[in-house]
Order: sequence, then structure tokens, then C-alpha cells
Amino acid sequence: MDFLTLLQVLDTTVRLATPLLFACLAGLYSERAGIFDIGLEGKMLIAAFFSGALAAISGSVWIGLLAGVGASLALSIVHGLASITFRGNQLISGVAINFLAAGLTVLIAQDWFQQGGRTPSLTGDARFNPIELPFAEATAEVPWAGPIYSELISGHSILVYIGFLT
Repeated sequence: MDFLTLLQVLDTTVRLATPLLFACLAGLYSERAGIFDIGLEGKMLIAAFFSGALAAISGSVWIGLLAGVGASLALSIVHGLASITFRGNQLISGVAINFLAAGLTVLIAQDWFQQGGRTPSLTGDARFNPIELPFAEATAEVPWAGPIYSELISGHSILVYIGFLT
């Protein structure tokens, strides 16, 4: 594997690991609060669906982001209500959230979009645009350091950089 292929693999890894990083942070906070949150996968799924669906409907990535956060927050409230208020088993509640999200996303997507349970592809303002950092093009030709800066560090969406900061 040559250097440029390795950079492409690392670039893809950083981009695709960002949602997992945010889910890990959510799990960390819930664990610190005393809740064992096995339903993180369901919350990620419902957030991904509603953010994609509302971004496709509205054409705004920010409305989609707020919808995803809101949908995940709603399931978190259900999990907290079942676990804390009703003193239910946290493991059972989390698994139920995973099953609920897996079923609801497909059913709602089929009803809204009639595409076999999928959301439409996002284009234009419904997607986060990559942010090119300063001097990314100018440093691209510098051996070793240039491609790392221009290919690996620059060119991600704002969510990746927020993930780096957290």
C-alpha cells in the first residue's frame, strides 16, 4: 500500500468515524449520569434518518441536523423515563429502543418517500460542504507533510472538526 492510498484510507476513516465519536461521547455522558445506554445504536439510526429525511424535504442541512438531534433526544427522554422514573431495566429499555428505531425508520421512510425504506439522496444545501483549510492547495506539493495536510486534515465537514475539538 503506497502513501497516497494510506492517506485516502485514513481520510475515509476519520470522516466515517465522526458519528461513532459523537455516539461514544453521548454514551460517556449517560454512563457518568448512571444510565447504562445500550440504545445508542437506535438513537444514531433515528438521528441519521430524521436528519437525512428533513434535510431532503427542507433542502437545509441545519434543519436536518436539528431534526436528528431532536429525534435522538426524544428517544433519550423515553429511555430515561423508562429507566429512572419507572425504574425499568436499562438493558431492556435500550434494546427496545434499538428495535423501535430499526422498525420505525424503515416504515416512516417507506411512507414518506416510497423508495423501499430509503431516504432520497442529498444534494446542494442539504449536505454539509467540505471546508478547505488555508494553504491546503499551496502545501499539497510539499513531500510527506503536504499531502497529510491537504488530503487528511483539510476538506472535511464542520462536524468532523467539531468532533476533533471534543
